[in-house]
Amino acid sequence: MVLHWGHSIALFYTCFVCALVVVVVQSRTFDNSLVTEDYYARDLNYQQEFERRSNSASLGAGPQVKCIPAAACRLQLPSALARYASGSVLLYRPSTKLHDRQLPLTLDGSGGMDLPLDGLPAGYYRVIVEWSAAGTDYFDELDLYH
Repeated sequence: MVLHWGHSIALFYTCFVCALVVVVVQSRTFDNSLVTEDYYARDLNYQQEFERRSNSASLGAGPQVKCIPAAACRLQLPSALARYASGSVLLYRPSTKLHDRQLPLTLDGSGGMDLPLDGLPAGYYRVIVEWSAAGTDYFDELDLYH
């Protein structure tokens, strides 16, 4: 069979339409959810968040996340303030909100908290700790590679 110029044009347009259909189907399966549902309210309250971040920076040694490979991760607060601390911990996955996990801050006697990572896929998480101790509010963001 001889391929004439008319056949070449028809083949080109057929391949173009097929590629366009593939791109449209792929774009429909992409999760384009918002990073946070209440980003307007967070933006309005940024001054309070900035002050809490400043309080955390003034501590010197703030909270830390330590992971043991093939085991668990542990959040450790400064020992001087740990017994007065209360607040919340958010395990935030930037790539999708399906794997975010909100936890109450429950510390043991040593001022630490084991982070439950079971059921979470491996990858990058940001540990957002909003806590208060001795009448002062704090805000910390820590990196976690699970």
